[in-house]
Amino acid sequence: MPSIKSPAIVDDQAILNAKRYIVIHALQSGLGSKLLTNTQFNERYGIVAGTMQRALKMLKDSMALSTQSKGHMGRIITQLDTGLCWNIAKLPPVQLIMPSSGAIEIDIVIRHITDKLSKLNIPYFINNRPGGELRIEQVLSGEFDIALVSLGAAQNMPTPLDENHIKVLAPDTYYSMNRLVAVTGKSITRPTKVAIDSHSSDHVRLTKIEFPQSEGFEYIETDFRQIPARILNKEADVGLWHMTSSPVPLEHAGLCARLLKKQQAIESHQQLSAATLVINPHRPELNALLEEIDSHEIVQNQHQAFVEEDPYHKAFTTIS
Repeated sequence: MPSIKSPAIVDDQAILNAKRYIVIHALQSGLGSKLLTNTQFNERYGIVAGTMQRALKMLKDSMALSTQSKGHMGRIITQLDTGLCWNIAKLPPVQLIMPSSGAIEIDIVIRHITDKLSKLNIPYFINNRPGGELRIEQVLSGEFDIALVSLGAAQNMPTPLDENHIKVLAPDTYYSMNRLVAVTGKSITRPTKVAIDSHSSDHVRLTKIEFPQSEGFEYIETDFRQIPARILNKEADVGLWHMTSSPVPLEHAGLCARLLKKQQAIESHQQLSAATLVINPHRPELNALLEEIDSHEIVQNQHQAFVEEDPYHKAFTTIS
């Protein structure tokens, strides 16, 4: 004979389902937003009013979610614990797609994101791949959930990104002005061969402004991460490089660095230098994670990391 579930078991399952649907909606909507009405929950998920009230009380008692009735305005979400709600809903791990590590600014942003997820008890996996636009495409396709890119990469997409699916941090959080430098050989007095990475829209944009072909510069296709080595091998004379740590100061190898000179390049840098998070549009509950990212805290941590940078890992101790 087939087993028959007792009313208590059926009731418990109804409560669990109600709690799951409530917290998923809350994660998608965010703190301060309006929760669906009892009628809407019933129409969409078959949750009756009594089950709804019991589920809300249990969520409040567990400190996961609290709401307040605002009369004709409906029920407003007044307290939301992202981690508890995430685990109540049994949502899958977060798939992160991040740029290569090595630059202090990027390492601090990645650490901030992963620390937040760990504190919220939300599981995650992390992959590192070059190419900001490529990372965005992989998120938009649903292959990954959160991409870290520059604002320049986000603005360079063929189709404008939905502002509900991105979070733009403070300027300089992806490329600090003091960490994006023009590298050349100390013995090179009149550089002409300029390294340029056509796979990076940011690199192309800034390079063409700082070293325009109209002034006689010739572009040499180069992975921007390899620019110091290409200059040392005399394959290029100069190139813009996002500074990363180095086991040996590059001055000792015969290289020198300077900041951007052209005012238009400096202004362009400010327009694209903000770290930007792009989320999978097929997982709207990720909106709650964007709210957990603290731009002010990231700026503070980056500044502290610059101050405490190991002098033996600095690529350049002097930048003109």
